[in-house]
Amino acid sequence: MRLRTWILCGVLASLAGAPGVANAQADESPSLEGIIDLHLHVAPETTMLNFRRAFDAVEAAQIARLYGMRGVVFKEHHVETASWAYLVSQMVPGIELYGGIVLNRAVGGINPVAVEAMAKSRGGHGRVVYMPTTDAEYRSRPDSPTVVRVSSNGELLPEVLEVLEIMAENNLSLSTGHVSPEECLLLIRAAREAGVDNIYVQHPNHGGLPLSITQMKEMIEMGALIEVVLSGDGLTGGGPAEVDPENPVQDFGPQKLYDMRELGPENIVLTSDLGQPNRVHHARSFEMALEVLVEAGFTQEEIDIMTKRNPARFLGLE
Repeated sequence: MRLRTWILCGVLASLAGAPGVANAQADESPSLEGIIDLHLHVAPETTMLNFRRAFDAVEAAQIARLYGMRGVVFKEHHVETASWAYLVSQMVPGIELYGGIVLNRAVGGINPVAVEAMAKSRGGHGRVVYMPTTDAEYRSRPDSPTVVRVSSNGELLPEVLEVLEIMAENNLSLSTGHVSPEECLLLIRAAREAGVDNIYVQHPNHGGLPLSITQMKEMIEMGALIEVVLSGDGLTGGGPAEVDPENPVQDFGPQKLYDMRELGPENIVLTSDLGQPNRVHHARSFEMALEVLVEAGFTQEEIDIMTKRNPARFLGLE
């Protein structure tokens, strides 16, 4: 109990001094009850990359619980986070915490053994397998010797198919990571054939991973959800320099709102993709987004589908 009290006091103190962070949820703010953030970046991060994180996993869980959220999925590019979710759940009760594994070089790339180990980690907090992100061939220099490939000559590699089989056996969910549009289609088709039921296409309308409406509709027809994130470039219709760090969801981005309408809320998962320093935190971003969605004409039912029901379904929850 002393430990938990100390952690909570530390988080409240950090909230008081963090840029763009409110001390507590205002009475007039939208309720976040039932919301699950499937895409939350937390520390401890590695110095292998220049990515910094504003909060560690304990603080991030405390913030989400403070704002009344149902749960979060911890994500980092170089380590599995199922073990983090288990440990933090012992310190921060009252919120559902999950993790996963990103198949970048740090975990051995397309590594079936690492996936199975994550799936069988204590507590059942490991739920998501992400295809390569920072090390994906699609996001790397063509001559880079350090990329993690998922396909060759238009076919998925054997080890990718093995990973999908392990995922199906352990009821794991798939995020397509930062692979190419063509590889996304290959992955979704093969995942469904292997028995992987829960799939989302990672931010295809943001972050250098452009997909056309036609491609996204094809992926939806194959059984995938489309992720729309609250962070990063494109949310104001411009580049990173045009994004207000204290209001990343201003106007929400006309293109994203169009995509959500065109594809249908029943096919969308809304996530934060936050955790970067000097940005609003994940819970506050959802508050802001809910207000924008209401102003844009989305009904409460549609908002609940994108922020509560679809994320819960993706994680295999009721």
